[in-house]
Amino acid sequence: MADPATIRPGTVADAASLAELGRAVIPATYGHLSEAEATHTLETWWSEEALAESLERIPHWVAVGPTDRVVGVSNLGTRDDRNVMWKLYIHPDQQGTGLGRALLDRVIEENGDQPLWLSYVEGNERAAGFYVAHGFVEQHRAPDPPYPDQVWMRRDPS
Repeated sequence: MADPATIRPGTVADAASLAELGRAVIPATYGHLSEAEATHTLETWWSEEALAESLERIPHWVAVGPTDRVVGVSNLGTRDDRNVMWKLYIHPDQQGTGLGRALLDRVIEENGDQPLWLSYVEGNERAAGFYVAHGFVEQHRAPDPPYPDQVWMRRDPS
């Protein structure tokens, strides 16, 4: 990574920067799979208001580049008594630099000795390959009409 990013805890003050990141990562990640999914994801989970609420409620980590631009995010929440990483996104111009791994490592460290769960949208082969390479195993698929299925994966602590 030529210009390393700094990873730090996210705060509510990051909501606007994360919304901007979302406008870059969501169409690039989901647009080719489903424009409806991309629009739904941006409106539901990446609005400034939704991000501020999430930043208040659960731990986030942000990757900030040398020009103070937020270039990545990860977080850790729960669902049905499971620890779930809801977000791991890297700006398209920063993918392949090691930031994804660095943010995942922060989540794994915070998660401790519990299984870690996540979901990705069926058809997102880049995410699938990344997660498999980092020890996640598919557990089940959840239909999400009219959007693509959610593929649920789990990583047991090593």
